[in-house]
Order: sequence, then C-alpha cells, then structure tokens
Amino acid sequence: MKYVLSNCILFDGTEGEENLREHVDIFVNEGVIEAIADHGEAVPGYEVVECTGKYAIPGLINLHVHLFGSGKPSKTLSGGGSAQTLIKITKTALGAKILDSMVKSGAQTQLASGVTTVRAVGDFHWSDVRLRDRINAGHVVGPRLLVSGPAITVPGGHGDGTFAVTATDEQGLRALVREHKKHGVDFIKICVTGGVMDAKVKGEPGELKMNLEQTAVVCDEAHKLGFYVASHTESTEGVLVALEGGVDTVEHGAPATAEISALYQNTGSADICTISPAIPLCKLDPSVTLMNEFTQFNANVVLEGIVQGARGALDAGTPVGLGTDSSCPFVTQYDMWREVCYFAKYVGVSPAFAIHTATLLNARIAGIAEDTGSIEAGKCADIALYDANPLENLAALRTPSMVVARGRRLDRPSPKRVSAVDAELDKLL
Repeated sequence: MKYVLSNCILFDGTEGEENLREHVDIFVNEGVIEAIADHGEAVPGYEVVECTGKYAIPGLINLHVHLFGSGKPSKTLSGGGSAQTLIKITKTALGAKILDSMVKSGAQTQLASGVTTVRAVGDFHWSDVRLRDRINAGHVVGPRLLVSGPAITVPGGHGDGTFAVTATDEQGLRALVREHKKHGVDFIKICVTGGVMDAKVKGEPGELKMNLEQTAVVCDEAHKLGFYVASHTESTEGVLVALEGGVDTVEHGAPATAEISALYQNTGSADICTISPAIPLCKLDPSVTLMNEFTQFNANVVLEGIVQGARGALDAGTPVGLGTDSSCPFVTQYDMWREVCYFAKYVGVSPAFAIHTATLLNARIAGIAEDTGSIEAGKCADIALYDANPLENLAALRTPSMVVARGRRLDRPSPKRVSAVDAELDKLL
C-alpha cells in the first residue's frame, strides 16, 4: 500500500480555476496521500506507478444515486403493478440475494467510472446499508458509500411502492426516522414532491406531497438524532416547503425566486443539480424512452427548473452540488461524466469549475471534505487518472485509465456498458 503515482499532471481540485501542475509525484501510504512533490528519483520503500502524461484529478463524487438499476428504459420505478411485483420478489430470500448483487454491481460500476464516493438516496430494504458495511469491512471492493436507506414520504408520495416508506402523522414520521437510525444510515432522504413519472397533471411534475408540518417533523427528528436531510423536490412550491421545513439539501430543484434565494442563504442549504434524468426524456423520442408525450412535456418543465435553479443558486452564492439520479431511465451507473458535461453546457460553468463542483464542493455538501474531494496531503487517496486532459474536453472523464479509492488502485477499469443506452445518449452530446 506504499506507492507513488509518478510524474502526473495534477489538477488538485482545490479551486474552480484551471491550474495544472506538471511533473508531480503523489505518494500514497496506507490509503492516505502522504505527500505531493515535484517529480524526482524513486524513493526506497515505494512502488513506482508510472503515470507520465496522465492527468490526475480528485475522484468524482456522485451525490444522488439509486444503486438498484442499470439505466435501461423501464416503467417499473414509476409505480404500478410491475413495481409491486418487483417489491414482492425482493422480499423473498432469493430476491434479496439478487437485489444485493444488483446493488453491489451498481456501486462497483460507479467506482470503475471514476466515482470514488457515492451518496445513495433511496434503496429497497436497507440494501445500500448492507453494502456500505461490507465495503467498510473490506469484504467488498467499492466506493465510499453514504446511505439513506429507504426514502421517507407520505402515502402516494414519490417512491411510495418502490424505494420509499410512508407515514402520515407526526408519531409515525418520527418513528420512521428512529427506525432509520437503528439501521445505521448516514443521513435521511425525504420526498416532499412528486416527480416526472408519477405526475398526474400536465405541467405539474412536482406536485406537493408532504406538507410543511410533515416536512418539519421529519427534519426536526433527524436533526435531533444528528442527521442531515436531503429532499426530492421538483417545484417552486415544494422547494419553499422543503427549505421552510428545514431540509439541508434540495435534490433536483426549481427556479430560484427571491424568497427561495433568501431561504437558501438563511438556512445554509444546498441545491443538488441532477440534469441527467431529464435530458433523455426531453430530447429522445418517447418511443425510445418508453414514455409518452405527457411525460416528455413534464420532463421539460423539470429540466428548466433544475437548470434555472442551479444558475440562480450560483448567482446568489448558494452551494450547488451534482448527482446523476442513476437508475432512472437512460441514467446508467457509469455516467457521472455526462452530468459534469451537462452542468458545464446548460448551467454555463467552466470545465474546471464543473470538476471542482463534482469533487471538493460535493465533498463539502456531504460533510466529508476533511477526508476527500481534493488531492492534498493528509486526505484519502481518492484519485482518477486520464490519458487526455479533462479541462480541455470534459468527455475525457468517460474513460479513466486508473481509479484510486482510499488507496486501492484499479488499473484500466472497464465498467460494463449498456450499448443501446450509450448510442442514444451520445446523440445528445
């Protein structure tokens, strides 16, 4: 576990400006970055890993992931009969093993794509919690996992029937939070509004589901127990309720009104930009996405809200993070690089700032910046290396030549890809 990444070209991620340092040696000892120095002669006791000409950046951090799906087009996650059948299967002994295998595959695919930290925001039956514990114990190779367990919402809320558990009154909602603590989650995920695929009114994909009182109860109990709260929220009304209720991160978002901007500033909450699930539903033909014109229209509403919300947040100095919403149709477990590209293209930031957001700024939002998010001495060795310069072309992030996660190296990682999905998404670049 003592080695040196020799003669790298380094973007350390500490700033959002392009600042490459050539001919750099990164010394790693027991999973930690021991030192960063100008390239020199070999040091006794350190294995030399030749990295001449390779670009080293911090490992990407994906703040919004569901690990149980591949990204293939499907209607299952929107509820209905197929969703209920899936839930029944996962409750069986065989189904649980299949589920755990799928979740493990999802996490390892994230890692092979250059993502060294995953924040998992909704699972079936605590599957993400089990996987996190196996990774931390060294039984499974995988990225750092931060897990919420099942999302919490009200009956009929987003995820009800799939990856969410529900209650209505104060006692029931507080009990759900306490149950999550017993299972050892890292944070709490709630669903204040509906989403695109469970919308019932054209033009209103973010229908309010949890009222202010319900939202505040969950946030109060979570904060008392030491958890922060992330909220699925896809409308202006929902963002207002979420922020007034005390959530810490607004997942997806909506256009930033003056009132919303003030609430972000007063609460210190962050906006998590997730462009990846909306783009294919908006841009691809419904016959390809297995959706319909109704869903496509609502996806456009959500996309506009996400982009405007992120732009408004940046203008107001509100923290903005990035996540993919992996497992949604046409959002694979290996496409965090696309979210970084979308962030630069649609929100209008530089490639350097997009990478800075996907690394150190995401780490700050997740509360782990002391451990990861930048390449600095004393931090975990979470590093991705590329043959081409991602600051010149973010698409270089698609194919890391090496991924280092808490010091463990993956050489020439090759995530299993869904060729049909890739072919359609590549048309949108």
